[in-house]
Amino acid sequence: MMDQPPVTVEAVLARLVSLVSQDAELLVALRGMAEEFLRRTTAPPPAPPVVAEEAGPEPAAAGQIAAAVETAPPETAVSEHVALPTAPGIEIPRSWLRRLVTTESNLQLIEARCRLKAEGARWAAARSRGIRDGINYYAEIEPKDREIIDKAKGLENCFLWMNHSSAPVPTDLQCWEDVAGCFDAVALVVAILRQVLDKGDEYRGFLEKAIDLTAEAQSALRIAVDMVEAKPDNDQIALFNWLRQMATEQQIYIQRFMRLDDPADPTQWNDLQERIGRLDAEIDEIRNRGKLRTKVLKQAQYHARIIRDHKGTEHDWKKVVEAIDSLVSQGTPPSNTDLRDMLVPIADDLPDALELPEGFQRVLQEVDRHLAAQTPAAPQFPRDISEEVRKAACLYRGKTLVLIGGDRRSNAHDALKSALGLKELIWISTREHESTDYFVPYIARADVDAVLLAIRWSSHSYGDVKGICDKYGKEFFRLPAGYNPNQVAHQLLQQKGISL
Repeated sequence: MMDQPPVTVEAVLARLVSLVSQDAELLVALRGMAEEFLRRTTAPPPAPPVVAEEAGPEPAAAGQIAAAVETAPPETAVSEHVALPTAPGIEIPRSWLRRLVTTESNLQLIEARCRLKAEGARWAAARSRGIRDGINYYAEIEPKDREIIDKAKGLENCFLWMNHSSAPVPTDLQCWEDVAGCFDAVALVVAILRQVLDKGDEYRGFLEKAIDLTAEAQSALRIAVDMVEAKPDNDQIALFNWLRQMATEQQIYIQRFMRLDDPADPTQWNDLQERIGRLDAEIDEIRNRGKLRTKVLKQAQYHARIIRDHKGTEHDWKKVVEAIDSLVSQGTPPSNTDLRDMLVPIADDLPDALELPEGFQRVLQEVDRHLAAQTPAAPQFPRDISEEVRKAACLYRGKTLVLIGGDRRSNAHDALKSALGLKELIWISTREHESTDYFVPYIARADVDAVLLAIRWSSHSYGDVKGICDKYGKEFFRLPAGYNPNQVAHQLLQQKGISL
């Protein structure tokens, strides 16, 4: 076997440069490792942490990337690659930057870490005051140190830099209160942001408000951290990057606080928190309205199930009608699938004498349109054939009837035609304010024996249909309920004055 040529430092470096030019993540990892190696070999070992143990060196590249993006003017077009300022000649693909932003911007973790960092900032001030005043270190300080260390260990990548041995010591300890207030503001607004994003379109109207407040909060935090002469905070950087990505994806223009020359005032964190609280109250009102909607909907669904199982009474119908009308009046669309799916199995069983408010009627119309549009036709819900159907069939078997109202539903059409033994059922779908002249050719047909007007699905202007029927000698019947053969047969017999 031939001897392998010696591996030189230059060869290793050349190989590494070649690799990192294609892998930005490797670049960040190598830079972090190199910086940690230099720190450990050129400086004395750091003193034991005062409060929190460092989870690992904060990646410098993330901060450098954020600084580069933040200082870039907004009108500068973002190219497909973003140059890493500390590595000449090496570019980071824009797609990788997006993955980095997503990874760094786990909103739930940012919220939790910022809450703990706010506590850490307040403890840093209290600790300094305690030491200055000569309180007992082991009795008063050390237990609190241990407590906050344990909390930090319970959070992923939580580095309490303000409690580390290398933490800055500002002359004015009040600065720590500003830092804490800004961390709290970030945690509060991120909590709202998570709710808005989780609800999607339902809370879409709050998204831009939440993003504007988030931009202000992270900017105030950046300045507060800078005022105590600390390094940029990783959660602030991650949140800034997340905002940039969200604004691009959702086409949202963030008006302020996304540039170094447009900073938020960190001393006004109390006012900022109040404005965040007002937004939360607005959302809470919607949230409570949603809870009430869910409660009303569940009550209606309960009574609808009883009706569907053929055990319902007029009381159950009234509960369903009142609930649906209330939901529609409060903004639920009549086409809402929850309302529609609840009514589909029972709509044709509506009691004749039940008073139907406008909101409920609008939902009925949507149910009718939905069933009429089904391809293949929606299944017919089986019902026992009543004695009235058999008697009506004896009267109209082999005859032709016209049905005016709503949208033609194939299965309802076939079920009614079959139950009554009709030769033909001419179902005329109607539209609002349609002229009755449209019905005349059908009613005037010699083979038509009777006309059924479904009044709950018809315009009030159709009242003169009876006059047209009288003119051409056709029987006229009003159908106050649905198309269920049992109900249709009941109306035919009742309006003809026939009893069982």
